[in-house]
Amino acid sequence: MTTTNIPTLEELRDVFDKRRPYFHIKNGRIEEGLFKFDVNESLVASEDTFEEDLLLISFPIAYMDTIEPILQHFGLNNSKDNFLEQCREVIAVAENHQSESGGGKMSFQSLFYNIPESIQSVNYDAVIVLSIHVYGKQEAAKDYRIVGYIHANEFDFAPYEDETKIERGYYYNMLRVTEHVENGEKIYRRKKIFSLMFSILHHLVYQNGVNFCFACMGKENQSIKEALHRNTLLHGEYYERLPFTMYSKINRLYGSKKEYERLVDITHNEALLRKYYDIMHAKMKNYLFYNHLKFEDFQKLMLSMKAYSPTSGVYAHVDASGNIVTASGAMNWGEYLTFQIANPKGIFILAQKSGIMKHFFKPSMGIGKPEDYKKLLKGLCYKYHKEAGVGVTVISTSEGDEYYNINKSLLDDQYAYFIICNDEKKLQQFKKRSEVNGHPMLFLDQPII
Repeated sequence: MTTTNIPTLEELRDVFDKRRPYFHIKNGRIEEGLFKFDVNESLVASEDTFEEDLLLISFPIAYMDTIEPILQHFGLNNSKDNFLEQCREVIAVAENHQSESGGGKMSFQSLFYNIPESIQSVNYDAVIVLSIHVYGKQEAAKDYRIVGYIHANEFDFAPYEDETKIERGYYYNMLRVTEHVENGEKIYRRKKIFSLMFSILHHLVYQNGVNFCFACMGKENQSIKEALHRNTLLHGEYYERLPFTMYSKINRLYGSKKEYERLVDITHNEALLRKYYDIMHAKMKNYLFYNHLKFEDFQKLMLSMKAYSPTSGVYAHVDASGNIVTASGAMNWGEYLTFQIANPKGIFILAQKSGIMKHFFKPSMGIGKPEDYKKLLKGLCYKYHKEAGVGVTVISTSEGDEYYNINKSLLDDQYAYFIICNDEKKLQQFKKRSEVNGHPMLFLDQPII
């Protein structure tokens, strides 16, 4: 079923040069043994400079398992293998953390082992946004190239004293544009494709009544900075960037066998997991964009992650009575993807040459006194080096974090959160409420890739 919701030209801002058709796919269902869905067609306004037509579509990530009917609906080659391979190629485009002026210490590629299973295990509520260049001339089963790829992960958060008052937000990740080259030219680069993708995301926001969008980015990523600035202002929205640092610890050097031997996996222990959740929730519920509002949803996420990645989960140190002393979520990125560092600078050059930066472990949502958490972190670093050959632990942190001094290390890379919203006053109020020691605390400290 196809419905149309195309605004008049007067309703579209005159500052945009183009209006491109966009199709949102929803209400997927099985009828008479076949996958059926509805298609909502609209227009998005964009200032991209790509000369040819582009097919713009979005759909829930779960639909990747039955993508063939969707491809067929648009007259495309409906090979699932071809589609997934193109997704892998776009996702693997290097995330640029370096500027032309020399800022930033590294850029990297994320090469996933399994698409879509790995991503679906933690991003199961994501909407995939695609920009597709259709270049086949045949009437049916046209050839195409996926040009842009983004996830919009929908989260509820509760930034009010009354926790029953909910705001909705999108966390964006996997913002990628293909590096495809023809005749020595990257034909999609410098065509403001990022701006086009942001236009689709703005449209998705309007469709679903979402007021806040947020993500993290390399501080020096010029393409996203320019697209964010231009496109957000043209849509009449407010945005800002907040800096933070990603630190890396070398597991072989930082880990402790003694603390490793004290580790207890509590992922499947519902009683202890609930105690951990209660403490973590009390600590982080005021953080801006904190989204684990119900234990049942949090437990579902942890178990889904654990089912895909057996060494991931929630780990604790407990006392003689079995009570939690300190605990943390733990995600073994090494079971999801491998990293390739591009053009490292400073100490990252030595780290790259050593081969330790192929796989990463990321702790999240830590609880306990700083001195106890430090011991837990040392145990986890040892665990992932010993059991899974993971060389590096990566930790996102900022001032105000009670573990800030524990998390710091010589290996660091500069990032920034970006926030888009349609109510600046409300955002500033939410940020003020989230402050710890005068620093706004944003919650992106969760297993999301």
